[in-house]
Amino acid sequence: MTQEQYNKSIETGELQLNCKDMLTHFGVVGFLFFMPLMLLSIHLFQYFKGNPSSLRGDEFYILIIPIIIGFLFFLLQKSRLKLKVLTATLSQKELTSYIEQLCQEWDWKPYFHNKNIFIAKTKMGGGSWGEQVTILFNGNQVWVNSICDPDKKGSLVSFGRNRENVQAVVDLIENTNRLTKKS
Repeated sequence: MTQEQYNKSIETGELQLNCKDMLTHFGVVGFLFFMPLMLLSIHLFQYFKGNPSSLRGDEFYILIIPIIIGFLFFLLQKSRLKLKVLTATLSQKELTSYIEQLCQEWDWKPYFHNKNIFIAKTKMGGGSWGEQVTILFNGNQVWVNSICDPDKKGSLVSFGRNRENVQAVVDLIENTNRLTKKS
């Protein structure tokens, strides 16, 4: 994740992906739009060739149904990029050490870490190819997201593992906040 992606993620509240990761994350949408685009291309080719034809009834369904389903999958995948915002009482350095312990407990592999960004990857298992857990630090705010790992095969489901990953970070931050209040 670049600094520009980090800034845009904080600004929009959505995880920003590079082009390759976007292709993986939104791959099903492209797949669903392929057939309608091919059908429209054929009709445009015929039109410019001087042999225009209108859409037949069955072609209309080949065109409209994948577009509607693709749009719904686009909305679903876009919603999965939302970041959950938490407030932490610990310093970023202290919180990072707790997150590293969480990685060991949950068998996550730290993938990328700098001043404001911590990204961990999970292993394949439980019906999932693996997930990418992203944690962004912005002052005392912590922004968390987990999506199906865009470096692996495209996936629409994680069977609840993304939700569990986010909840693990939420629980960690809530527990550290509770501990610092008692001190």
